[in-house]
Amino acid sequence: MDRRASRVTSWVAVAIVLAIDTAYVALIRSQGGATPDIYTVPFVSGYLLAMAALIGLPLAPVPLPQRGRIAMRGAAAGGLLVLGVIAAFSIGVPLIVAGILAAVAAATSTRSPQRFMTIIFGVAAALVAVAVLIAGFEVTERVIVCPESGTVGGGGSGFVTGSYHYQCVNGRLTFMSGSCNGVAGSVDSNGNAGSNGC
Repeated sequence: MDRRASRVTSWVAVAIVLAIDTAYVALIRSQGGATPDIYTVPFVSGYLLAMAALIGLPLAPVPLPQRGRIAMRGAAAGGLLVLGVIAAFSIGVPLIVAGILAAVAAATSTRSPQRFMTIIFGVAAALVAVAVLIAGFEVTERVIVCPESGTVGGGGSGFVTGSYHYQCVNGRLTFMSGSCNGVAGSVDSNGNAGSNGC
């Protein structure tokens, strides 16, 4: 059974994550117009829901080994802290707070004589959650769905795979890894210069 401090911090963290997830989706929808990387927003939203579930599941009135509770909360703490740093200029600060609360919940629920091994489980779970986050960004940012008409371009820098850029011209995608120095811009069907995605 969890200590009261662990339960309280867990509930507060769950509430913060769910509120931020709701606000994030509402904000994206209010901006209108789909971006070519259409899977990034659903990934982030789903990831936040998964982190809330990892914090909340140990609160359920069912028997759960202490290592399992620590691993779930550790995973949520790691994932939320890293996502909070990545999104520091938008939704990041509340996520960092929620990550700290999840870490506190994990720490205050550790009472077993095998404390060291329990902490190792929590740290390992946090690393797995961070790896899933990074992999998710690497994949979803590169799955581009071009609009049927017009010209749009963009790019970014992956955490592992480095920089990339893309350009959509009338439904056709051009995707390149690396920097795009010297890549000429395109011209759309009306003769207007398009972005080269750099």
